[in-house]
Amino acid sequence: MHVGVLAGGPSPEGKGSLLSADSAAKALANLGNTSELIDISEPGFWSRLTKVQAAFIAGHGWYAEDGKLQGLLELLGVPYTGPGVLASALGMHKPTFKQVLVGKGIPTLPWATLNKTASQEEIAKATDRLGFPLFAKPASNGESFEAGIVRTVGELQELLASDGPYSSQEYIVEPFVTGNTLTIGVLQEADRLIPLPVLEAVSHNEFYDAESKQNPDLHEYRCPAPLPDHVIETITQLALRAWEACSCHGVTRFDFMLAERGPVMLEMNTVPGLTRQGNLAAMAEASGLGLNRVIELMLESAFNRPTYCP
Repeated sequence: MHVGVLAGGPSPEGKGSLLSADSAAKALANLGNTSELIDISEPGFWSRLTKVQAAFIAGHGWYAEDGKLQGLLELLGVPYTGPGVLASALGMHKPTFKQVLVGKGIPTLPWATLNKTASQEEIAKATDRLGFPLFAKPASNGESFEAGIVRTVGELQELLASDGPYSSQEYIVEPFVTGNTLTIGVLQEADRLIPLPVLEAVSHNEFYDAESKQNPDLHEYRCPAPLPDHVIETITQLALRAWEACSCHGVTRFDFMLAERGPVMLEMNTVPGLTRQGNLAAMAEASGLGLNRVIELMLESAFNRPTYCP
């Protein structure tokens, strides 16, 4: 079939998503399809959507991964890959996602939200409850842009006051947990869910920041993660519970840290990176599926969506 690969856009992650789009296009060609890149930052890009048989979403971040693009495709009646509006929106707004986790009894770290205009009293209330060191990040951003470890009130105020290209009006802060990030992808094959092997991302920087994520010399992947079987099983079951709680579809990746009390879920990524050097590809290879098969299952998800997907 002829597939529109959607990527780009005004998000801080828009430029990087073009790499995912290129990888997806190559896999689609290997599977016998033709495709065209549709940059969602181009004026009137939606006029091209009615000329494709399916939309393969490879965009990351704002306007591509947050439910807005999914809603447009729903209204246009264009089959599209991955989760729908609800799961996409939940995955993008970290505080709301964590509220869902708490409501479903899925362990996560305690947190507070702070706006850039937060008063000293609001900051003191959050830091007194959570303690230091803290990890602060924009409430609706990915790739660890404008995120960092803060050890004092002054450092937190400085981060909130930053005015970089990826700064946000709302931040989420939570206790900083040392250790490596753990992640697991979940795929859908018709009505069957396929959990991929858990991957451990080892950063050569202080934490798994934007630089270490983008530079293969600054990280390494261990997949399957060298963890006890009971920890792997716990992470897998928690991911499946979060999938159901958020009405996911097609593919989603869930990130964890290993705290003293066990695995705690951090985030949900409804459009994982698709490059052959990325963590989803590493999990796909470790599972024996390979990235081409993952891309094929993602394309199939455009056509096995429920009649109404919230």
